[in-house]
Amino acid sequence: MSVLYPRLLPGEADILFAALHKHPAGTHLAMVSNRSPRSVYAATGGRRVTTDELDDLRNTIHLVAKDQGFPDLPASGQRTAFDRQVARILHEQSGMVPGEAAQRQVWAFLSLVLLPDVCAWRWPPSADGKYAVDRFKGTDLTRHALARLWTRAHILHVPKDDDPYALLSVMGEADLDQVMARRHAIASTPELVRAVVRVHSEGFGEPLRGTSSREVLRQCLMRLLRLTAFIDPDALSAAELNRLVRTIRQEVVASLQGT
Repeated sequence: MSVLYPRLLPGEADILFAALHKHPAGTHLAMVSNRSPRSVYAATGGRRVTTDELDDLRNTIHLVAKDQGFPDLPASGQRTAFDRQVARILHEQSGMVPGEAAQRQVWAFLSLVLLPDVCAWRWPPSADGKYAVDRFKGTDLTRHALARLWTRAHILHVPKDDDPYALLSVMGEADLDQVMARRHAIASTPELVRAVVRVHSEGFGEPLRGTSSREVLRQCLMRLLRLTAFIDPDALSAAELNRLVRTIRQEVVASLQGT
């Protein structure tokens, strides 16, 4: 059974996002709560999350943040480690199904009510003191502080593997963003995303003369985008997608190295 989460009303999300700017960095604990009178639940589709479950989720994520330097600003490696661990936590512990995870107001509640201090630490304000709207209000779930992590874990989750979340650790933030950004042609087929990440990991340690792993990935994605105009990735099996991506990578490497 799916777990239903509070959905923060849009007007309240605006108010809380504005309040985020009124608190100096490191003082957002005053905003933290496990409930909001300005939130609603879906009428059907599962059971409502309990306040104890919300507290457990917050405490688990907060501990990860502390391990990665919270409340001091995190370094690049700490941000990556936080993202990978929290992606797994959100997917394993939240009990959400994709329909619930697709609701922007759910993620607005989690980032502006349950975890505003952690999200403000992970995504601090810009030089002019402004926080990025899409990291908190859920205007674009592919960029939201937490929603994007749940989505990655959901897509890269392989239940039959010894470590179902092993693929989360294969790519860095920038490389994985390249894949997920093609959400209409590539990321809309989870098995294709898994094939891209899996084949990319096979190339680690491969000598790439005159080019880089990132350029190989970029060229592979460009070729895949062109192919999706003629083939339906959803009609191919996991083995077929792995072979397709592996062949494309071999062709790209050969082309870039002039062999």
